[in-house]
Amino acid sequence: MPEARQAPVSFRSLKDEIVKRNLRFPARVENVARLCFDDPERLAFETTTVIARRAGVSRSTVLRFAILIGFSDIKSARRIFQDEIRIRSEQHL
Repeated sequence: MPEARQAPVSFRSLKDEIVKRNLRFPARVENVARLCFDDPERLAFETTTVIARRAGVSRSTVLRFAILIGFSDIKSARRIFQDEIRIRSEQHL
């Protein structure tokens, strides 16, 4: 199981860590990361089965993504993606 890191406080701070290359992913996990960052609604609302299928990986790889970004499970990881969607929708009002 991958080593857990401190959970990010926001979608933006997580994205900054990736841009700075402070956080890197194995190839299969990167497929999940790209999918979720290109379309945050996926991790925010889709099941792990659907995310895995769309990324071409197993459900356990989706869980590895959540752990690598600092969460113990998908449910916890979903929150920062849901918060980002909420922020984006409020900016469009």
